[in-house]
Amino acid sequence: MVKSNQMGLAPGPGRPARALRDTRFANARLAPVGVEVLTLAELHARVQARRLLGPERLEFFLVLVVHQGRGEHLVDFAAVDLVPGRVVCVRPGQVQEWRAGGACQADVLLVEPAALRPGGAAPADATADLLRLQDWPSAFDLDADALAACRQLLALLGRELAPAPATPLSAALARQLLLCTLLAIARAAQHSAAARGAPNALAQRFMAELERRVAARPAVDALAGALGVSTSTLNRACRQHFGQAAKPLVDRRVALEAQRLLVHTDATSVAIGEQLGFTEPTNFLKFFRRRVGTTPEAFRRAHRPGPGSG
Repeated sequence: MVKSNQMGLAPGPGRPARALRDTRFANARLAPVGVEVLTLAELHARVQARRLLGPERLEFFLVLVVHQGRGEHLVDFAAVDLVPGRVVCVRPGQVQEWRAGGACQADVLLVEPAALRPGGAAPADATADLLRLQDWPSAFDLDADALAACRQLLALLGRELAPAPATPLSAALARQLLLCTLLAIARAAQHSAAARGAPNALAQRFMAELERRVAARPAVDALAGALGVSTSTLNRACRQHFGQAAKPLVDRRVALEAQRLLVHTDATSVAIGEQLGFTEPTNFLKFFRRRVGTTPEAFRRAHRPGPGSG
């Protein structure tokens, strides 16, 4: 299953320290493989209900394949409707929150990043590179045939993972089944992504550079300079692929970073604003309200119920 690291944080004024969760893959039996398959019902049966409450930041890939019922799941604080055929993908570093009710039935696939490249070496024919997991949308849909095929592959993978202990041969077979399963899902994921327009190299480089510099709230001209292009060229590439210029994309990513810091640290909103490059607290407050629709303190209270708020 999974284990939550409890991150001890310094106490704020008049309140005890909080423990916030970074959740990692922690199954000793399946450690040689780094993969686990279970149903949503099995997850609820194995894990104490309180550990499924509240947001958590994952250190592994989580793929949720819904086949019956309805529910909701939060990925980076955005609600995703769970309906039959929907796939939810949560990548390492993203924040998720379980909201699915008992009526929702789904298969859950947990994957350590290292499982896709065991020993640090690329799989034959660079199969893992074809997956492009980092480009998968947070949610997309499988048609009936694809859903049936996916569930069959997940069942095969689950059966291969069931015997204990895992042998080198069974681990190798499980990894191949994992790649087959993910490749089957990837077709739908990439079709969904392609509907937004074919990615261009500059747009991809922009997103990678933004991810690297997000903590400093980079200016668009600084990003363009780092990429060796003009701001107009960068904006044109962003509009072609994302449907908007570079500045709103930077603001959206900075706002998400602020949301994560509000939930996963006890830093004050003033300190978070300073960390993200805002020289005046009021500027950060206005920025956050404009992008998120509420104040930093209200957002923290909503996503970290209980004692303490920034």
